[in-house]
Amino acid sequence: MILGMGFPLAALALLLGVGGAVTINEVVEGVNDRLLGASARAIAETLALENEEVTLDLPASALGMLENDARDNVYYSVWANGELLTGYPDLPRVSDPPNDDGEMVFQYADYRDYRIRIAAVARKVPRIDRPVIVEVAETLEARHALRDRMLVALAILELLLIAVSLGLLPLAVRWGLAPLKRVLSAMGTRREADFTPLPLDYVPVELRGLVDAFNGLLGRLDAAMQGIRRFTADASHQMRTPLSILRAHVAALRSAKLSAGTAQQSLDDIEAATGRLQRLLTQLLALARADGARDGGPDLRARVDLVEIARAASVEHARLAVKTGVDLHFEATDQAVAVLSQPDLAGELIGNLIDNAIRYNRDRGTVTVTVRDDGAVIIEDEGPGIPAEARATAFERFGRLAPDREREGSGLGLAIVHALAGSLGATVELADRGALPGLRVTVGFPVPSAEKRGSDAIL
Repeated sequence: MILGMGFPLAALALLLGVGGAVTINEVVEGVNDRLLGASARAIAETLALENEEVTLDLPASALGMLENDARDNVYYSVWANGELLTGYPDLPRVSDPPNDDGEMVFQYADYRDYRIRIAAVARKVPRIDRPVIVEVAETLEARHALRDRMLVALAILELLLIAVSLGLLPLAVRWGLAPLKRVLSAMGTRREADFTPLPLDYVPVELRGLVDAFNGLLGRLDAAMQGIRRFTADASHQMRTPLSILRAHVAALRSAKLSAGTAQQSLDDIEAATGRLQRLLTQLLALARADGARDGGPDLRARVDLVEIARAASVEHARLAVKTGVDLHFEATDQAVAVLSQPDLAGELIGNLIDNAIRYNRDRGTVTVTVRDDGAVIIEDEGPGIPAEARATAFERFGRLAPDREREGSGLGLAIVHALAGSLGATVELADRGALPGLRVTVGFPVPSAEKRGSDAIL
């Protein structure tokens, strides 16, 4: 980790070094150009016109200000109307000489095997057509020496900065990771069944989001575990009754004193208890499958025909309706009704509602399954219905609306419907049938978007 942080630090140092070198070069050039320009201006200030001739009084300070430890060579020239007044005749002229009074131009050139820097300034003299050009040049030894000293100082400072940073980096990493270590310690030492949230007292702001997400996960796990405990307790309670019946009748059958009628009754009770236990286990598996589809996994919904699914569920429960003396009706349009769903889960949802409607119906009652064009399925029965005040809790697992209601039910039917609806993005609404007795359950499935309805077809 520290080595990984060292590479960006080295890259930053390299970037700062390049930037510092460019800045140093500009500073050195600017400082020396000001001195060179000041020398040229000092000479230009002495220009005058005497007896129709341009004269100048070359001050010693004008060139003296350019003296330095590097002993650079200094050159100058003064030109008026294209003629040399004084100075070095072979000193290179600037390629773009200044025209305005006081204008300054700088240029590099080669002179007498040296690289030089030239400063040229224009000076207007009365009754002279063109401005007088004063050029002062110097070699670059002093500039290079100053630049090299500053670059060495910059390199030393950067090396010191890198060394100090690398030395402090482990301490900074340890100090920065200390809160994370405390969080990891708190996570690693807690027991399996401890879902209490981690305290936020010692958590820095940067880790609050992580700890909040972890606490949210703990809360969801706690809720799931509590649900599993309640489910296990309720399931064991529900299974205890049919198992007790089985045990009692098996014990009775072992007795040789039973009459033929009593033995037949015991066998009938065993068959009923076995059927009830089988239905309970089937519903438990269906509920677990519905919870799994709701709590995770990709969205596998596709365009399906709701009429076909509802018709298949009705046909599947036709035998149960005949057995219990219930008249089962199916009503739907001749055309397909497209919805977004999973065929198996949607069929199981509708099937559970039909099963409930048959089992909780009156004797020789009627169950009607209707498929609407807007993607809704309505299941109506003629049973006792569900009071309005009990509908909020009707979807709870192992819920009982009243102790005198049908005791063969497990209380899982509507819970399965609720879980399946959540996984499919469907809605479930419980309502009365107006003046008629019974319950109306409306399931609304999501429909495809309008732009897809005309282009896609259900095969």
